[in-house]
Amino acid sequence: MDLTLIILAGGKGERLKPLTQHVAKPAVSFADMRIIDISLSHAIKSRPKEILIITQYLADTIENYIYAHYPIDPNANYNLSLLSPQEDSDGKLLFYNGTADAIRKNLSHLVRSKTKYTMILSGDQLFNMDLFKVVELSEKLDADLNICCHPVTREDAPRLGILKVNHSHIITDFHEKPQDPKTLDSLASFSGGRPFLASMGLYLFKTDALIKLLTTTKGDDFGKDLIPNLIKKGDVGGYIYEHYWEDIGTVKSYFEACLLLATGKSGLRFDDPNHPILVPPHFTAPAQFYSAHIEESMVCQGTKIGGGTSVKSSLCGPKSWIGKNCKIERSLIVGHQPYNTTKFDTFTTKIHDNCVLKNALIDAETILDEGVKLVNEKHLIQYEDPYIILVDGIIVTKRGAHIPKNYHF
Repeated sequence: MDLTLIILAGGKGERLKPLTQHVAKPAVSFADMRIIDISLSHAIKSRPKEILIITQYLADTIENYIYAHYPIDPNANYNLSLLSPQEDSDGKLLFYNGTADAIRKNLSHLVRSKTKYTMILSGDQLFNMDLFKVVELSEKLDADLNICCHPVTREDAPRLGILKVNHSHIITDFHEKPQDPKTLDSLASFSGGRPFLASMGLYLFKTDALIKLLTTTKGDDFGKDLIPNLIKKGDVGGYIYEHYWEDIGTVKSYFEACLLLATGKSGLRFDDPNHPILVPPHFTAPAQFYSAHIEESMVCQGTKIGGGTSVKSSLCGPKSWIGKNCKIERSLIVGHQPYNTTKFDTFTTKIHDNCVLKNALIDAETILDEGVKLVNEKHLIQYEDPYIILVDGIIVTKRGAHIPKNYHF
């Protein structure tokens, strides 16, 4: 396809801390993958001429992973480049101040690519979209820009950028996080339970139009600064995507997305024959069980589970070592999180015998000694100690923590 595809992967992920204390948000684990693998999978399947991944915060945690695992296809006919802030010719370090600013400061790559279209994706979203259909709508409308939008409820609308789309798929109005009820009423595109259309932050530009926009218009952010002016001109289309979409913004949204995937209730399908998710290889052993009871759960490669252990409605990430007679319910064990394919030679996440976990998120490189119990016995709302922190009602272990024998919370 005559397409350059840009993945924006530079955000700090402040609301996802402590998980983003040591890795960039797009590099956070998601089952056997990283969050960025979802966008990259869709990008690769769209057969672009070039993929540009723009990083900033803890860029090395993304770069090391990407260089070790991509391209998945050794015969890939696309160029893959990672772009991080660097010094200009005057020795000044160029940090990115927003989505538009990040692309503006790498504009030479777009000029050189000379593709008809440029698509911009986020590196921290979960979706199953067919990107070819977005291009088809763009060709039909002949618009300089098409924005992908997702139906949402009235309850969700005030925290999102809301677009109004007419019957011809043209966007006629836009408000960022509308709070006024009358304004919100005026933005309804449909009737029913999800009458509002939220911007997904996924854009398809004609490349010439994007270059012109970035060189003639000030502003650091697409949604806040640049796109509202284009909408006023009536030259922006809206592609309506009604299926699964999750913007991983908080610990709670990440935790719930992982558990939905583990229990088979997620709208994100890895095995969709029309839009499969490409999972990078790990080069590790299969999962191994010793008389364990597994119910509505996902167990990833390399994991070992001891006899008498029960796992219910949980996700056990790659290369997790779980001992005997443990009880794990509605919990996420991130597992081993190496940056390259040669670091799967050891277990860095260990849960020893007789541990009990409920509504817990065990971050990578964490060890729980025998008899640890994480269930929030006192039903606390806020809590933190050297080993754990309570976030959105979820017990989150701190990366690298070694929780001592018979520790109870």
